[in-house]
Amino acid sequence: FDYVPRLWKRKKGKWGHMIGTALALYVIGSMLYGAFYARQHPIYNYRTISFPNLPEDFAGYRIVQFSDLHLETLGSAANYLPRWINRINQLHPDLIVFTGDLVNRRGNELPPYMNVLSRLSAPDGVYSILGNHDYGDYFHWENPEGKEQTLRSLIVDEGKMGWTMLNNRSVFLHRGNDSIALIGVENWGLPPFPQYGKLDQAYSSLNDSVFKILLSHNPLHWKHEVIPHSNIDLTLSGHTHAMQLKLGWKGFEYSFAEPLYPEWSGLYTAPDKHQMLYVNEGIGCVFLPMRIGARPEITIITLKKES
Repeated sequence: FDYVPRLWKRKKGKWGHMIGTALALYVIGSMLYGAFYARQHPIYNYRTISFPNLPEDFAGYRIVQFSDLHLETLGSAANYLPRWINRINQLHPDLIVFTGDLVNRRGNELPPYMNVLSRLSAPDGVYSILGNHDYGDYFHWENPEGKEQTLRSLIVDEGKMGWTMLNNRSVFLHRGNDSIALIGVENWGLPPFPQYGKLDQAYSSLNDSVFKILLSHNPLHWKHEVIPHSNIDLTLSGHTHAMQLKLGWKGFEYSFAEPLYPEWSGLYTAPDKHQMLYVNEGIGCVFLPMRIGARPEITIITLKKES
């Protein structure tokens, strides 16, 4: 930049390296903030979502969603985990859901955190699904048996914590004389991500009149299978992390996740205006232990009966 003035005069300027220095300090400051503060302090997003077909007794029903802990990558942020868990309980949710990627590479990352995570409590329980990292696909195993064993251990350990894992299955939640279906699928993603999710196996009558909530880790599943093959009312996903880098301000935000995941953060509505998707930006990190403009997220969703 200093040499740009030479296009119209001989003497080079000094403003170029001054601007460059300022930009470098800004970038370094953002990285330090993202590494030492932002990733340790989640934001709590409150969302009220209206549905015309929501059963009357579920009006005001509160769901807390969190996602993508990636336990191996928490580092010093793990010291804050008990506070996050206590805060979730203090929100008094009717239901708590975790939408995948509890561990980063292997299931044996979970045991040191089981005591803390088992404190989560809600009247209708804590439900979880598997994310792409939970299968052990990113670790070099000496044999396939070791990989299978660590996945089984992860599932068993989540059960010991009091969590119910919905692996291509569903349950009914009841309020008064009304009920809704909570459906969970294993990870479904476009290659190279595995496609273990089986929506029709998880819930056989995908177009019935029951109000349905789906837990599916990868938001791409929504457009590729959920919308074309079902009338599922609300899908809850994670996976994107907003690439741990979000630019802009409230009302106009951009992430480099957008080219890969058109639905990368927040609430989306299908063209028919009936089906909705919420993408949680997750809590943990992958690759770089920092979050710039994309702080960890815990979502509080309140269901509303649309009049």
